[in-house]
Amino acid sequence: MDSEPSSRNPQTEKLFLWASFILFCTVLAFTWSTYGDEVARLEGLRASERQKEQAYAALERARAQTDRYIDRFGRDPEFVRDQARERMGVAEPGEIVIRVDGARGMATPAKPAAQPAPAPAGR
Repeated sequence: MDSEPSSRNPQTEKLFLWASFILFCTVLAFTWSTYGDEVARLEGLRASERQKEQAYAALERARAQTDRYIDRFGRDPEFVRDQARERMGVAEPGEIVIRVDGARGMATPAKPAAQPAPAPAGR
């Protein structure tokens, strides 16, 4: 009786194992790379969302302030008079208005000019 021929070749098995290992490593590297990219993209989206929420909150604060300002214009005639004086230069009869152009530059003192260094004393 003939023995059954062995279909297993040790070199073929090693080649198959190495090919399987390389394929596994390639899939693992691709998966890891994709995961890293997606984590970075997700963090970018979260940062963008935080930035938009901050911008929205700032707009809401500005809207609330504008609403209060408009409400005050409607119910406080003294506020209207003060705003007219400040913004448009309106004066009541008999008042003298003095307007200084460039007053912002006057608020900060000018820097003194640099003094030349004294000449060294010679013999």
